[in-house]
Amino acid sequence: MAKDTVELPLIGREATVVADSIDHEERTIDVVWTTGATVQRYRWEGWDVVEYDEELEVSEQAIRLDRLNGGAPFLNSHRSWGLESVLGNVVPGSVRIEGGKGTAKIRLTSASDAQAVVQRILERTINKVSVGYRVHRYDIQAADKKGERDVYRAVDWEPYEISAVAMPADPGANIRSEGGKELRNSFACVLHRQGETAAAAAMEKGTTMSNPNKPAAGQPAGRAGAEGLENRSQQPAPAAPEAPAPAPAPEARETPEQIAQRVMAEERKRTSDISTLCQRHGLDREFENELVRSGASIDQARAKVLDHLADADPLEGRSYEPAAGQVRGETAADIAFRDGLNSALMHRINPGVNKLSDDGRQFRGLSLVEIARDNLERRGISTRGMSKMEVASQIFGRAAGYHSTSDFPMILANVANQTLRAQYDATPRTFQAWARRETITDFKPVTRTQLSGAPDLEKVLESGEFQYGTMGESKEVYALATYGKIIGFTRQMLINDDLGAFTRVTQAFGSRAADLEGDIVYAILMQNAAMGDGVALFHADHGNLGTAAVIGEASMTAARRAYAQQTGIEGQAISVSPSYILVPPGQRELEAKKLLTSTTPSSTSDVNAYANTLEVVSERRLIPESGQDPWFLSSAPGSIDTVEYAYLDGNDGVFTETRMGFEVDGLEIKARHDFAAKAIDWRGLYKNPGAAPA
Repeated sequence: MAKDTVELPLIGREATVVADSIDHEERTIDVVWTTGATVQRYRWEGWDVVEYDEELEVSEQAIRLDRLNGGAPFLNSHRSWGLESVLGNVVPGSVRIEGGKGTAKIRLTSASDAQAVVQRILERTINKVSVGYRVHRYDIQAADKKGERDVYRAVDWEPYEISAVAMPADPGANIRSEGGKELRNSFACVLHRQGETAAAAAMEKGTTMSNPNKPAAGQPAGRAGAEGLENRSQQPAPAAPEAPAPAPAPEARETPEQIAQRVMAEERKRTSDISTLCQRHGLDREFENELVRSGASIDQARAKVLDHLADADPLEGRSYEPAAGQVRGETAADIAFRDGLNSALMHRINPGVNKLSDDGRQFRGLSLVEIARDNLERRGISTRGMSKMEVASQIFGRAAGYHSTSDFPMILANVANQTLRAQYDATPRTFQAWARRETITDFKPVTRTQLSGAPDLEKVLESGEFQYGTMGESKEVYALATYGKIIGFTRQMLINDDLGAFTRVTQAFGSRAADLEGDIVYAILMQNAAMGDGVALFHADHGNLGTAAVIGEASMTAARRAYAQQTGIEGQAISVSPSYILVPPGQRELEAKKLLTSTTPSSTSDVNAYANTLEVVSERRLIPESGQDPWFLSSAPGSIDTVEYAYLDGNDGVFTETRMGFEVDGLEIKARHDFAAKAIDWRGLYKNPGAAPA
């Protein structure tokens, strides 16, 4: 290579898998790896970034096919630094140049470490590929008018590899290097273009690209040097004088690497802002891609979005605040469709409770597949000729995050959330009567203080001074925990019209979330763990553990006396009494109700002294695994601390999140529950181990 010649970087372009070309038995796919389309690129001139267009000549004379046709690698996202990135190879001899297109056959590996990616290719979840190539020579056509871009036509270029990629349009991704030398000014700025976007951007000081349309002295017109990039001092081009080398930058001036990073960061932000803007208004992916491809600024994108919305629905172009529950970008028809379908599905689940709305009558009698087909048509996707499985794939296959609230999967998720929450609210929780509810703002441990009560008041003598008192305290510490599970609505359930099975699962999840709370709270009583003082919750040292007995006058009298003898932390007497008796179903429940039921006595000996003094709470979780049934007393939660249960602030009860299928081929709904409970003070609780009836 001649001195000062610049080696061009590896460049990437999007390519596609040919439809219906997948051979599962042979593990092969056909790809179109180039069409030679014009792509907008960038290069440096001094400190300025200059735009130009790159075209590829697609002919056997222009493309060096030896490397590709000899079995070039098929990589994972252009990763060439590890053998584990190889997903297969180009089948030798399969490369063809026909009709302005380059095609090839890829054979996928059967190696175990690549099967996750290979499987997604075979099932068409991954259907984009990108070709990496190097340009050896350009023919450059200077722009005729100001504001137009120069055209760099690659007349000698060489494909190196083909890669499977998730998003060929990832701005700034895959900045590649050769021999450890980063190509500082490679920016990905055009959607659906992969890898470096500056084919001639790595210009060294004193070098530039020769222009074959403006030949150097002694060189025939239309031809460039052997490598395509040469020093102008060796082959001067009169029409394009050599750009002077930039003056040394002061210390505060950005380096080329810093400029490249800043420009790429700005481009990533522009693309991200446009994507967020389009998602907010429910616009399709193709419109979003076109905005990014056009190079529109975020302000220009906003104007085009407003114009697009106005063209789709004149009301959308007006300035207004959406009504409660309405998402910006939704039309009145979208809202009617969403609310009507939601009403129809809820009515189908439980006709006796959920009344069918007028908007919902249009969906009466339709199967889930028919509803999905209607939703796709509303979104501009033709379903003519689609099988049920294809409709299911389409409705669940749209890019995650691009569903609007009036799309069928989101409505289905809302129905699941409603049924789950309704069942959660309907499931009884007996601990709510006697335990105290709290809200916690985060997952850090929280400290609850036991107050001993105010100190005794002392007599103040005439002209005497008031004395200061102190408040003793003891602490209990606990923290929220998260519980959850993922449930899925699959394509098979949609095709089988099995909405009932899905809602039964969500209802079961709602019940289980409520049951979980009871399990946690009553385990505190049954497990009798140690408190902050190191002594078990129910213990003789705490004065709240009785002698085993059935529920009767004698045992109740002993229990009430134990309450009366409780003292605060500093030893002073406190006023505390029971309000609830907690019993397992069966014998203990019968004994409690007999003791507390008011009767008409025939003599004073028959008077029921404890009639109506306590509220009976019957709870199955108090049935022990062995031995006699215990029974418990609890004070009212407003008089003294007993057991405290807590939810995360803003997420009272079970909470759901939705995403399109990752682990399942359909819709996934995650039920999450943040909950905790802890005994705060033993003085309001009492236990009797129970005994067999005499």
